[in-house]
Amino acid sequence: MFDFNSTSYKEFLKNFRNDPEKKRVIVFAGNFTENRKYALSQFETEVMGDSVHVSLEDHISGSESETYKKLDQLFDRLSSIRSLIIFNNAEQLCGVYVGHTYSVVKYATPQEKYFIKKLKELNCSCIIEFENENHLDKAIERVADAIVRFRVPSSIIEKVFFWLSQVRVNGSNLPSRRPV
Repeated sequence: MFDFNSTSYKEFLKNFRNDPEKKRVIVFAGNFTENRKYALSQFETEVMGDSVHVSLEDHISGSESETYKKLDQLFDRLSSIRSLIIFNNAEQLCGVYVGHTYSVVKYATPQEKYFIKKLKELNCSCIIEFENENHLDKAIERVADAIVRFRVPSSIIEKVFFWLSQVRVNGSNLPSRRPV
């Protein structure tokens, strides 16, 4: 686990650049969207062929059997791809956190476990994109070769632009915070 633009990140990108054919699972996590997009473009330029973007929002539902069926169909289509696959909206794997529980530990949902199982069958690198680092759990961390954090900027000017970019007209997109 390392931060974007750290020396560890640069070293990992260099290793990816030197061997883009090697299968890797990379997790992007954090609220700083501009840096996440820039990092995605860095990885996309290193692979042969076009990268494939998949929104997990379209494939994960509350019903386990429906999700399994959709994931089977998705991974059947993805099995022939040899370039980079980018899974957006990975928060869908986590289910909905409701705060009416005695546990503050986040466990993998059955849908997430099935996704990880199918992910191991792929023959190419993939990036799993979480907009909120708090939604990561140990199951995803174990399967990842690298977790790149995109933290909120520290300078005043970057903070102003970051907070302006986080404003939503409709409040439904606000991330749900987990207890600390």
